[in-house]
Amino acid sequence: MRFLFSFFLFTGFVSHSWSAACCGGGGSVPTIITSDDRAQFAVSYGATQVVIDHVDSQGYWRRWGQHQQTQTLKIEGAHIVADRWQWGVSLPVMTRNYSDMQYSGLGDIASTLSYEYLPDWDYNPYRPRGVGFVQLNLPTGKSRAESEIGGLDSLGSGYWSLGLGTMLVKSWRDWDAFTMLEWHQSFEKNINRVSLKGVARPGAGHNIGVGAGYNWSIYRAGINLNYVQEAAVRLYAPESESELQGMERWASLSASFGYMYSEEWAWSLIYTDQTLIGDPVNTSLGQGITLQLQKRWPR
Repeated sequence: MRFLFSFFLFTGFVSHSWSAACCGGGGSVPTIITSDDRAQFAVSYGATQVVIDHVDSQGYWRRWGQHQQTQTLKIEGAHIVADRWQWGVSLPVMTRNYSDMQYSGLGDIASTLSYEYLPDWDYNPYRPRGVGFVQLNLPTGKSRAESEIGGLDSLGSGYWSLGLGTMLVKSWRDWDAFTMLEWHQSFEKNINRVSLKGVARPGAGHNIGVGAGYNWSIYRAGINLNYVQEAAVRLYAPESESELQGMERWASLSASFGYMYSEEWAWSLIYTDQTLIGDPVNTSLGQGITLQLQKRWPR
């Protein structure tokens, strides 16, 4: 029971830790089955309050009189498709509020194909379970470059992107731990705003995450640290070149508490704070709470 619980709550914990610090940019954690299950499904609702409205390129933190709020309803699922292969998808619906303005819509849909290259069939006491993945990000959310109002109606990165990565997980009695490395490349997009026309060319980005949890009875408590960096976005017009968006960097520290009320159903509550650690640049920073319900189907 503890073995199942640690990996069951692990997947729900990390899937909300790579939310973008400001306007939906950056890669997201892939939806991956890391336990001995054939399928999993999760629905979550998160609310984030921006507390540092802007960190500039020199690293200076600035607060404004009013702050932006974001709510995200996310539906995620993954299924084994063949032996050690699996496919997952994540679909977020977002709402942004600032002053008396509100914008809602679909964020970026992410599709993930994963392969368990390092299985743990014999539950080796030292060898971790390893999963490699390829993730495709669909630009179903508007990018900041396309926004006419400073990014408030931006609900995603807005670019096609392709990511590669690996996730390693391990459980020892009451403890579990993970690490994840991911690299992604975003692709250019035509921008046709009233005041801005050209081709936006984003660069590469990466995510690095580590975390651990302690399990007792039907409960789990965990902590997770994630570091995200995105290259600058440049705008190429017919006769000019300029920097549209500088390099972004931020870190998120999360704490979670989980309750598994059956072998197939579990709740998890996650608090995330982007102001506690790291050296952020060109971003805003928030604090948020996410509640998730997850269902799993054993093999």
